[in-house]
Amino acid sequence: MAPDERPSDIVPVLVAMLVCDTAAADPSTGKKSLIGIFDRVWATKFPTQRAITIYAKLTDAQGYYRVKVRYVQTGTGQTLAETEGEARMADRLVSAEFVLETPPLPIPEAGRYEFQLWMNDVFVGSTFIDAAPPKT
Repeated sequence: MAPDERPSDIVPVLVAMLVCDTAAADPSTGKKSLIGIFDRVWATKFPTQRAITIYAKLTDAQGYYRVKVRYVQTGTGQTLAETEGEARMADRLVSAEFVLETPPLPIPEAGRYEFQLWMNDVFVGSTFIDAAPPKT
């Protein structure tokens, strides 16, 4: 953040937040393609880990934002991973897209895990994955 830059008071609207295997951007148009969208991880044993990609689309945002994504085990409320960054949006009428590729994330046990999106310390939305043993 520049010394004279202050966080925006405008709270963005989360249009979509998805978990997928990978995302690709068309070099000529910038359009995003999401590959392998999922919300369930099958694991033969726990603990395990899995790398994932998170896609988020926001609208009604303008100005400077401190962006935080928290990976939380919902059963315990424990934050297992967190990443932070910055974003600047010039026009509230133009959507903004973010792609976050993660290293392998810990999945300690079967259950729900949430990816929470925070903008300037305000919760704007989330998505999740459920981890489970394979169906028999």
